[in-house]
Amino acid sequence: MVKCIGWCCLGMLLAGSALSQADTLRLATHHLPPYQVVNGDALSGSTIDVMQCSLIELGQPYQVDVRPINRAFKELQAGLFDGVFVLNRTAERDQLAIASEPLIVTYRSLFSVQKIDTEVHSPEMKGLKIGVLHGSAMHRWLSKHEYPNIHTRYDYHILFELLQLERIDAIVAPHEIYAHEQSHGHVTRNIETRHLSQANLSSYFSAEWLEQRPDFLQRFNAALDVCR
Repeated sequence: MVKCIGWCCLGMLLAGSALSQADTLRLATHHLPPYQVVNGDALSGSTIDVMQCSLIELGQPYQVDVRPINRAFKELQAGLFDGVFVLNRTAERDQLAIASEPLIVTYRSLFSVQKIDTEVHSPEMKGLKIGVLHGSAMHRWLSKHEYPNIHTRYDYHILFELLQLERIDAIVAPHEIYAHEQSHGHVTRNIETRHLSQANLSSYFSAEWLEQRPDFLQRFNAALDVCR
C-alpha cells in the first residue's frame, strides 16, 4: 500500500539527490478497483504495484495525484501532468498522447442478469439500458455509435447495484471489475457474462515528456516486462 500526502507519492523521492523537480514524473490516476484503489491517503491495487515496480526499476522519481478519468486526461493535455494511468488504449487517445505497452490485458465484457445474445449495434442491443463508467472509452464508444440509453456513473460498484436491482439491463466493463465486486460479496445474483473484445489498459505519456527523454518509453516498456 502506498501512502499519499498532498501529492500521492508512489515512490519515495530520492533524498539528497541531484535530480531537479523537472526530473520528477508527474502522474495522474483515478479510483478504479481493483486496478487503482484510493483508501484515505493511501493507494493500492494491481496497476499501482506494476507502476511502482517499473519506475523503481528505472530509478525514476515520480509523484501521483488522483483525478476523475476525464479530468486526468484533459490535464495531461494541458501540461499539468506528464502521464496518466490506467486507460483503455484508443485511436482517439493515441492522437493526443503516447501509450505504453499494456500494464494489463483484459477482456471487455457484457454483464447482465438476463442472458443477452443480440448482436452488437443491433436495434435490440441499442434498446437496452447499458451502464458504463462515466468518461471511459466504452462511454465514448457507445455515444459514437448512438446508443440512446447509456447510464453512466463514476463508480462500477453503483452500476452493479443498479444491475442487480434491474434498473439497468447490462454493464460493459473489464472482467476484473466484476471479479472484484464478486470477491467482495457485492454480487448476490447470478450474473451472465459475455466477452466482447480484448482491452489493453496502458499508461499514456505526454509528447513533451518523451521528447525530452527519447529513451524513456523503451526503458519503461522493458521494465513492464519485468514487473507485470
